[in-house]
Amino acid sequence: MKRTVLIAAILSSALASPAALAGEDDCKVPMAQWQPREAVEQMAKAQGWTVWRLKIDDGCYQIRGSDGDGREIAVKVDPGSLAIVRMKRRNGHGDGDDGPRGVVPGQPLPGTPAPPANELLKGAAPPKAEIQ
Repeated sequence: MKRTVLIAAILSSALASPAALAGEDDCKVPMAQWQPREAVEQMAKAQGWTVWRLKIDDGCYQIRGSDGDGREIAVKVDPGSLAIVRMKRRNGHGDGDDGPRGVVPGQPLPGTPAPPANELLKGAAPPKAEIQ
């Protein structure tokens, strides 16, 4: 009986731990010490960033936008000190295109084999077919 209770206690504590950690905030600054949103926007502008969206996530300010090179960024900022807590950059062009990242229109996808060289595929127009 003691063994069953011990196993149940170990399993319940192991399963409860990830749930407890998931609710933790990245920034632990009391609201009274937060800088205003305008200060975050000014900090982003000083970095050369364009802010698309500014929201609060895990107790931090979260900026979504683009850097000076046009790359998409997601930045978590400490609301008290305005220090960067975490930053992710994407190598896309940040042009708002919803297509796959890194794909240039009119160019084949990376890893796409070249079409075979034969009479059927010569010329700019695609081959025509008629179904009877």
